[in-house]
Amino acid sequence: MGQSAKDFLEREVKRLIDQAREVTRSAEAEGRTLSDDERMKVEGLISETNDLKSKIAGIVDNEALLEAIEGAGSYGMGEPTTADVADAKSMGEAFVKSEGYKRLQARGLQGSWTTGPVGFDGAKAPITDGGLSVVSTGMAGSTLPLQPQVLPLLGAVEEPLTIAALFAQGAATQNSIVYLEETTTQTLLGQAPYSGQSSAASTTAEGGVKPPVFVDFTKRSTSVEKIAAFLPVADEMVEDEPQIASYINARLSVFVKQAEEAYLMNKLLTSGISVSVGTQVQASPNMFDKIAAGILTCQVAAGLNPDAVVIHPQDFWTMATTKAVAGTGDYFSGGPYAVPARNPWGVTVIVTREAIHGFPLVGAFREGATLWRKGGLTVEASNSHSDYFRKDLTAIRAEERLALTVLRPKAFVKCT
Repeated sequence: MGQSAKDFLEREVKRLIDQAREVTRSAEAEGRTLSDDERMKVEGLISETNDLKSKIAGIVDNEALLEAIEGAGSYGMGEPTTADVADAKSMGEAFVKSEGYKRLQARGLQGSWTTGPVGFDGAKAPITDGGLSVVSTGMAGSTLPLQPQVLPLLGAVEEPLTIAALFAQGAATQNSIVYLEETTTQTLLGQAPYSGQSSAASTTAEGGVKPPVFVDFTKRSTSVEKIAAFLPVADEMVEDEPQIASYINARLSVFVKQAEEAYLMNKLLTSGISVSVGTQVQASPNMFDKIAAGILTCQVAAGLNPDAVVIHPQDFWTMATTKAVAGTGDYFSGGPYAVPARNPWGVTVIVTREAIHGFPLVGAFREGATLWRKGGLTVEASNSHSDYFRKDLTAIRAEERLALTVLRPKAFVKCT
């Protein structure tokens, strides 16, 4: 390894001092004082040594300054952490219990830093309030100096997010998923003597020709995609365990889940799903009849009974405030002093802004599609975004990876 300038100068100082000592030792051994030439030589060696020591002191000062600058701009990086779900009950609690956050507490917020990604698989933890409950840690603030409480933004006021829970759930292990989409099902429907039957299976004589059943699959693949969002917070909030845990639970996770809702609806609407025809049920269908037509289309085209209808809030409240045309004019759904019914024709209603206004989506969600997740929700904090270091701000980022495979597109019906 190469030597530094400081190491070289220190060795030179030692060499010069050794030379000066050798001169004085020779005179002492001979029992005499230093001659004029010897005295001048020793004085020259000492002067040269002092010059080198001054240079070494300058190098030490420069190193201390560079170390201070490096400390101010250093990038503290925590290792990726997956919280113990036996202890952590929410994403916020997982974050404050992570090794990256603990190291940040011990290190302080000076310089540039990141906690490292903190993963949390909410599917393995107890769920309360949709997994977004506010949880604080028992040791909150025990190792931190008192700080003025900095209030976060108001909590989210959006409606509960529930589309993802409708699908069958799967765990992805790769970055892409290959699956078989059912595109054509051929049965004996409409062929004598099976006219009116919905299945090709039938009784046959021993040794007789068995009726055929043919299902055509199309091989498809989809990528596991990433959904992410980040929010700015004050450094003081990061130092406060209960506050940052509450903020992550009540605010940041909601934005990721909202993007998840939009992603899932877009995937469904672009996957070749069926379109119902209102006149299958009524010549002049209203919203109730639209949903009935969607249920009928799902039952006939896919051979499945739908388990939910996803509907826009405006359509939902149009239905909830609909009154009988004749008679007393009572509300169909019980009126303003009762909770609106959420099961027209016996099918559960999911209300979300991601639905298309005027076009409810009826589907056999659990049987017709699978939602795949690769890991859980991951949160990471850093002050290295833009000018956040200068402004004493921290970026809190949350992200998740997921994919949707629609195995039977006809199981989903867009009501027209």
